[in-house]
Amino acid sequence: MSIIESFRKAISFFDEIRREGFITDYALIGGLALSAWVQPRTTKDVDLVVAIPKEITWSDIASFIETRLHKKVILQKGTQRTTIQEKLSFMMGHIEVDVISTKGFKLAAEAIENAVVAQIFDKKVKVVSPEYLILLKLLPLSSQDEIDIRTLMKKADLNSLRILAERHALLPKLEPLLIKPRKQK
Repeated sequence: MSIIESFRKAISFFDEIRREGFITDYALIGGLALSAWVQPRTTKDVDLVVAIPKEITWSDIASFIETRLHKKVILQKGTQRTTIQEKLSFMMGHIEVDVISTKGFKLAAEAIENAVVAQIFDKKVKVVSPEYLILLKLLPLSSQDEIDIRTLMKKADLNSLRILAERHALLPKLEPLLIKPRKQK
């Protein structure tokens, strides 16, 4: 199964369980979301943030994936140090699908609410805005995340970004990235 076909199947599955009411909404984050806003870059996974109704548990979502897609799901719980409370991963063809819950994760819930619909590999899917994608990338802040953030800043509304970063206590992590690096002589 090609990467594009794997993406299509994963998105179709989440569209289906949204229609059935097992999730309330979802949006694309990570490298594919970045590619919707700026020059595409290679990525090896599909990252989603998902909101679920109160009566559905994260284990229920894992069971739907295992039962309907016949995929082994790895469930992860957050710690007190992380903002992410619930995460799961599974393989769809040759790509990993990482799914993060909005439970206890206000930034992720807001990101979905403010996401826009984009066309990716001929599928319409909600994609988080550049501002929210930057904030989500600030949390782990790997060297790749820093590169992605600097690229996304060209598309972001920097005033809105600062306001959002302050509201989510991320301004101290953002400010150093807002300063343009000096060119080497």
